[in-house]
Amino acid sequence: MSSKIQLPSPGLLPSVSINPRLLSATLLPQTIDNFPEVLYLFTKSDFKTILIPVTLFALLSAPEVRLERLVPAIWWTWLHLLQFCVSNQTMDPEEDANNKPWRPIPARKISLGAARALRWLLLPVCLIQSVVYGVPWQGLSLAVAFLAHNEFDLGSHWVVRNMCNSWGYASFNAGAIAIASALPGHMLDARTIMSFGCNALIIFTTIHAQDFRDEIGDKMLGRKTLPIVWPEFSRIAILAMMTAWSVGLSVACEINVFCSLAFCILAVFVGTRFYVYRDVEADKRSYLYYNAWLALAQIVHTPVLLKVLRV
Repeated sequence: MSSKIQLPSPGLLPSVSINPRLLSATLLPQTIDNFPEVLYLFTKSDFKTILIPVTLFALLSAPEVRLERLVPAIWWTWLHLLQFCVSNQTMDPEEDANNKPWRPIPARKISLGAARALRWLLLPVCLIQSVVYGVPWQGLSLAVAFLAHNEFDLGSHWVVRNMCNSWGYASFNAGAIAIASALPGHMLDARTIMSFGCNALIIFTTIHAQDFRDEIGDKMLGRKTLPIVWPEFSRIAILAMMTAWSVGLSVACEINVFCSLAFCILAVFVGTRFYVYRDVEADKRSYLYYNAWLALAQIVHTPVLLKVLRV
């Protein structure tokens, strides 16, 4: 392993260096060699929910995007995702011990104390990185959202939980697209800003799909997620909202009939799975399909994709 990881900094972007051996020596004296693996395991389950959709959205939406600027956008997104995941996973490690034993804390690849130290180290690191990449407000917005959701435990009730999730997604998208954009000052047009709002609403109305699989653990922790508060309604709602969004986006974006039909069929298929199959393993599988639909829903209205879908 090399002694340093150099943050991507194409063009005029300044660079910031993190020495993983120094971090390892400070936080994890017993796991220096597998520190990169620990970082990966913290974020592994959220690649499909955050990193990939946000990257696709930035690639397809950023004005005059350049591929060399996409690398720092991905790095910025992953670094902030790591901050959230470490923060979240240090709150209730007992839940992960039952539901996700491969995560670094229950797998004993990092101690709880070291993980908490890493969490608070990542806060200034991410803020500094946001300033360096010219997106200080997006970084600050994410930091506040993470604190609200995790440390202040506002994510325990479904209304605020969904608000924090939609707030976080919007901030991730805003930061990544600004960094990837080649325009001076990261200027964004009104259409792109409207896309942020649309995606935030999609998240707010459907993100409870992630809570079905964790219902048992959430009950033990006293959380009031939508599947716990309204078990039947929440499953009807996910089918209804996914279908409504698919139909609405298809009509509003004037997508061709074939693509619209495929998009709507996917929504009905996933929503119906959530309603019909209700055991934990089925909910995990349905959530994977939901993430595929969500990725499409967040990029279907991007200018680049619309050129293809309207043909």
